[in-house]
Amino acid sequence: MIRRSPSPRVHASPARGGEPGAAWATVCFRPPLTGALPREAGFRGGPALVVWRTRAAHGPALVRCDALPVTERGCAYRHPSPCLHPPGRLPCDTHLWADADGPAELREHADVLVGRVPRAVTEARRRVRLLLAEHPGCLAAVVPGFGAGCVVGVRRAAGGPWCAGLERGGSRAPASPQAVASVVHAWVAAGGAPDALRAVVPGFPG
Repeated sequence: MIRRSPSPRVHASPARGGEPGAAWATVCFRPPLTGALPREAGFRGGPALVVWRTRAAHGPALVRCDALPVTERGCAYRHPSPCLHPPGRLPCDTHLWADADGPAELREHADVLVGRVPRAVTEARRRVRLLLAEHPGCLAAVVPGFGAGCVVGVRRAAGGPWCAGLERGGSRAPASPQAVASVVHAWVAAGGAPDALRAVVPGFPG
């Protein structure tokens, strides 16, 4: 689900650590049944295969990211390629995420804001709530915690945002905060209750 579109070009500083400051994320709840599955989350490892969990069920999801290309004139906008397969357990979801500390114009148009600096749980909750309050067009925000968890917040139609800690896998290779928040966004966009989710973990051992 694409909710909003940024302007054709926005000014962006170079990405930190080789990763983009914003990207289109596509979440598919129907991962490929054949071929080699991705084993690492993040941009260097390509698409991330993760497993979402509730108290009563679990299932796979594939999170693909298409970075907004950066040129000397700024960050160019273009739609990602669509999914060509039938929907899975839930419909595919495409949304824009941005670094929570990145350029203001990217943050203004983002559906998901991703903090990259780990914080203590109380501080992470405060940061998530502040991000949602300052960016009314944003549906979800995430801040990693120390260890293998993160705090995710989701805007609600009435009242304050839903905010909770989610497991994201073992300390050796946890799911990225962006992958966690993107699955939460896709889940909520499909009509799921955010408080049903308990974890978004890597879909491979270890």
